[in-house]
Amino acid sequence: MTRRADIAEVARHARVSKSTVSRVINGGYASPEVRARVGKVIQKLGYTPWSTARNFSLGRAGCIGLVIEDTQGQWIAQILGGIEAELTSKHISLLVGSLVVREHYDATTVASWIRERRVDGLVFTRAGQHERRLVEAAKRGGLAVALIAPDEDFTGVHVLRGDNVGAGAAVGEHLAQLGHRRVAFVGGQARTGENAWRESVDSVDRLTGLSKALGAHGVKIPESNVSFLRYHVECGVEYAERWLKLPRNRAPTAVVLGNDAMAIGFMRTLQSHDVRIPKDVSVVGFDDIPSASMYFPGLTTVRQEMREIGEAACHFVLRSVEAKTMTGSTHLYPMTLVPRESSGRVAE
Repeated sequence: MTRRADIAEVARHARVSKSTVSRVINGGYASPEVRARVGKVIQKLGYTPWSTARNFSLGRAGCIGLVIEDTQGQWIAQILGGIEAELTSKHISLLVGSLVVREHYDATTVASWIRERRVDGLVFTRAGQHERRLVEAAKRGGLAVALIAPDEDFTGVHVLRGDNVGAGAAVGEHLAQLGHRRVAFVGGQARTGENAWRESVDSVDRLTGLSKALGAHGVKIPESNVSFLRYHVECGVEYAERWLKLPRNRAPTAVVLGNDAMAIGFMRTLQSHDVRIPKDVSVVGFDDIPSASMYFPGLTTVRQEMREIGEAACHFVLRSVEAKTMTGSTHLYPMTLVPRESSGRVAE
């Protein structure tokens, strides 16, 4: 049986210390020359780190958990890509747990991760009131926790979200410059119970920024033009059906929707009824998912750097795991307006 090379042998052949080899393996600092030399030796010797044994000796699971409502949606795919980029170089595994299975809320899988210490830390997306008990259980268990765009206030954890007030203001300024005075906002909702929902924090902040920017131009969004539906494409369809029932001289000339999926559902439905976009109505979404630029007309939207946020959330969790301490922090990320063909000047 061929003997398995160990880290000491790699260090000896590369003429560096074992700690330097460890840094190279785990993505720490090393000069390009040292990193290349160690890499060649690792490849030559066929060395693979015993990460399981190392984690066991440190009392770790060697795994991070990502908690999401469901696996559908390009927004989640971008977050996942960022997390995987952060984990790959560190030889740490990722578990993904959905809280909604076959349309029923079920947190038992994630609860078992926490109870059985199957993960060293957790990243939650859009955690709300319903997830509070999971977050608190993780904190009590000493797990590192990061929350991406939470819909509740949490303490003692890392919180990462986009600057939604600023994003809403950018959209408002864009529409005001195009001459729009009848504007509607269709935000998203957050789960508060098995079948209970309320306005999401992100959507409320976006409406705040939108209203403030439009107000500076003398434009007010009436309550009748504000709705909060689910962040699903079907809800964009639902609002389109409402819009179609309005007289054209009273219908909003611009509609801002809570995410790109809703916006695309809205546009598709209107186009099937021969409504012209943006001549008859301008449409704006949020997130800048890949399909936003592929749809026709291209969707005006606000880009969230979700890959960057996912990577940062994972970084904060791993840093807390290494430090063996869990402190709270809040991080706000800029969002960028991306004008495309779905928004245009009001028809004369």
